[in-house]
Amino acid sequence: MNLAESLLQDKGFNGFSYAHIASELGVKNAAIHYHFPAKEDLACAVIQRYRDRFKLWTNNSRVKDLSPEEKLNWFFSIYSDFRADNGKVCLVGSLEAEYNSIPEQLQKQTEAMHRELLAWLQVTLKEGRDAGVINFNGEPANKAALILSSVQGALQMARALGTKKFRDVVEQHKLDLVV
Repeated sequence: MNLAESLLQDKGFNGFSYAHIASELGVKNAAIHYHFPAKEDLACAVIQRYRDRFKLWTNNSRVKDLSPEEKLNWFFSIYSDFRADNGKVCLVGSLEAEYNSIPEQLQKQTEAMHRELLAWLQVTLKEGRDAGVINFNGEPANKAALILSSVQGALQMARALGTKKFRDVVEQHKLDLVV
């Protein structure tokens, strides 16, 4: 599943096959099919695992008890880690780029994961604004969508323009938000 997640972030759903995984692991395709009868099953399992990890992280006291600014920094660090890992993009962003060509069940998992990311970010932004430490115009839901789409796009842009461009986008968000 780690390898599948990495391939999804690097090549997208349509850019890899069981042969890529089997070759890397030194097994036959049948070994992978035994656990995941279809590539869609594997991708859905990867997304569910990511969703489960995100829930664990956000409910962990080390994150839950952070100030709104620290939560925002933690959120940005998730995306910074993708850049540190050979220019990978966000799992959600990768699948959304291929949304019209991925299977329906995978679309549903992608939508659910995106909703969860947006909901957490929205709550964090509202919490920060209510505490007077984060400032922005408009509704928290709209600002959350703007931030998430911008960070996902910055990861893709950084593939061509380098990590500095991604860091510049993140720093601009911090300048725009933190009082």
